[in-house]
Amino acid sequence: MPEPASGSRTVPGKVDTVSEDASGATPGRTREPRRVRRLLLVVGAAVGLLAVGGGLGFLGGRLSAPVGRSADRAVRPEEKVQHAAAVRYGNLTFRPTGLTCGMHWAFGTHAELEAKGQYCRLGVVVENVDSTFHDLVTGKQRLVDSAGKAYAPSFDAMRAKRQPDSITIGARDAVEIDLWFDVPAGGRIDAARLVGDDDPSGIDDVVNTPRPSGGARVPLTM
Repeated sequence: MPEPASGSRTVPGKVDTVSEDASGATPGRTREPRRVRRLLLVVGAAVGLLAVGGGLGFLGGRLSAPVGRSADRAVRPEEKVQHAAAVRYGNLTFRPTGLTCGMHWAFGTHAELEAKGQYCRLGVVVENVDSTFHDLVTGKQRLVDSAGKAYAPSFDAMRAKRQPDSITIGARDAVEIDLWFDVPAGGRIDAARLVGDDDPSGIDDVVNTPRPSGGARVPLTM
């Protein structure tokens, strides 16, 4: 009986489904490296596009820093919605969202505090427009009445309402906080003076980081 040709195998009663060429390579196996190469090319192209997009996004951030994000929460009872444009101090921008005055009590989870005059609560969206971390110190913020007198936040009310003394804001991140003040009863609030960080910019040394004396002033309506 003649011997099978070199490079092929036969099994009695079965169809020969595996064959090798003269070099000993199996066609099905030679296709697998090609599929792997194609997959690597597709993944590499996708990574390249993401890198380009990220670079463009960073450049866009350098050319035009955002001025604040809209708050999604609903207006609270007795709150006066604020429409003033965002102001900037250092690497942070501030946009007041709502002002509530005339409150005589501040209720917390473990305390009930009575105002010496009246409590005013100012909601503010604070955004870090830089490429690195910066800190916001809530105790530096001020409300200003119609006579020009400035008021610091109430330490006790801020504690009762679990608002932070300071907060670190990540690059391009924004937070919304409540600032609580105890101001004279019957006083009319006209503005806020808001203070950001004193850090250099993380982008480069020539970026404008304004720091108005006494804080960036933003008008408020009651």
